[in-house]
Amino acid sequence: NFPIKIKKILFKKNLIASDNLGYIYSINIETSQINWAKNYGIAFNSNLKTDGDKIFILNQDNKLYVVNFNDGSQILDLETFPSFLKSKYNSNIVLDNSGNIFFITSNGELYSINYLSNNINWLSNISSKNSGKTELFYSSSIVYNNTQIFFSTSVSTYSINTGNGSINWSLPFSTNLRPIVSQKFLFLATKDGFILNVDSKTGKVNWSQSLFKEKSKLKKNKVGEIISILLVSDQILATTSSGYFLFIDYKSGKILNYTKASKSGFYASPAIVNKKIYAID
Repeated sequence: NFPIKIKKILFKKNLIASDNLGYIYSINIETSQINWAKNYGIAFNSNLKTDGDKIFILNQDNKLYVVNFNDGSQILDLETFPSFLKSKYNSNIVLDNSGNIFFITSNGELYSINYLSNNINWLSNISSKNSGKTELFYSSSIVYNNTQIFFSTSVSTYSINTGNGSINWSLPFSTNLRPIVSQKFLFLATKDGFILNVDSKTGKVNWSQSLFKEKSKLKKNKVGEIISILLVSDQILATTSSGYFLFIDYKSGKILNYTKASKSGFYASPAIVNKKIYAID
């Protein structure tokens, strides 16, 4: 009767999965045969990332594991500061193109580690910048773009220099939805339908819009909460908990079109493949 939460990623024709029982396993997607399964004893709570023959993952105690893709054996582990209060926060890992990994722990510590040399590049305590807040730390997914990483916490949204961990800019805007980064802009949205276009270099807000205005035909109790945003064909695509697609002008934030695609609501963020939108309700 214990609910299993599974994170997964496709890699070299294998499905790599982890769960909240401490298992990592590899399944051949063509034969459905299990290649290997390893139990590491403590629940995993981050996404999975891969590079070469390495798998990267964090457990609920903020411990980073580097696992061998071929047999599931442990290559390396790194102890960070554990959290004494367990939360539902899911850590997020991103990689750059130079052998560096970035992640935020449930304590609000942002790490940059070079996994080729196994050295810590820098460490920044994001939670200390949220002074005066007593709730458990959380952040949105991290987005890597060129020499910056972007994420939002319960207090602010940050642009961080990936070279030294310094803050390029911060904006007093909070969301747990994954941001969108284009060449010039950063798009942020809340579940309540408040959306921003921000200059990704300076942090200046170009425009802000509330999708569910009083005079608008679309009301939150009808459309539901925003659960994801994507940039598709020069438009922002927002999906909602009640099964709506909202197509939004990225230059102004105005709704261009909308449709109710599912009667039961969407279960997860959609994927875009070959000009088609795939979503699970």
